[in-house]
Amino acid sequence: MSRFGDRLQRWAERVMAIALAVMVVMVFVNAAGRYLLGQGLAVSEEMSRLAFVWLIMIGAVVAVRERAHIGMDFVVLRLKPRAQRVCLIVSNILILYALSLFATGGWKQTQIGLGSVLPVTGVPTAAFALAGLFAALTMAALYLVQTWRALTGSLPDAELVQIRETAEDLPVSEGKEPRP
Repeated sequence: MSRFGDRLQRWAERVMAIALAVMVVMVFVNAAGRYLLGQGLAVSEEMSRLAFVWLIMIGAVVAVRERAHIGMDFVVLRLKPRAQRVCLIVSNILILYALSLFATGGWKQTQIGLGSVLPVTGVPTAAFALAGLFAALTMAALYLVQTWRALTGSLPDAELVQIRETAEDLPVSEGKEPRP
């Protein structure tokens, strides 16, 4: 599963790089056209906005897999592994509930968006909501796998705290007290 997940993540990172490149090129061409020719590229605003939405949503999925989202671990770090496992399972259940709401809303907005199109490109506005639906379903799959691994005991104790870096890992400058 890890190699498959790694391949999917590399694919997602490539899609994010392409989306970022599309955004940069579109915005640059639009700005240069307005400055040099007095007229911008009409399609650039819609395409760069669509690329931005997908970039953010795919990035959120990658961040879930890498445990890069912001979190607070000062309580969980002080617990024994069994209590950490319980906290992780409860936390994941709450996250799955929130993602189910996000997916339901994304599905409804996708259906609504099928009936309207962007004025310049003609792309259905559902393309924006579809990014959210995709992200919610993909993140839910990741959390379901993690919850299952925690329930069955196949999740190592080192992965029970879902923060990659803790405050204790950050360097403290000499002579300076850490800020509260």
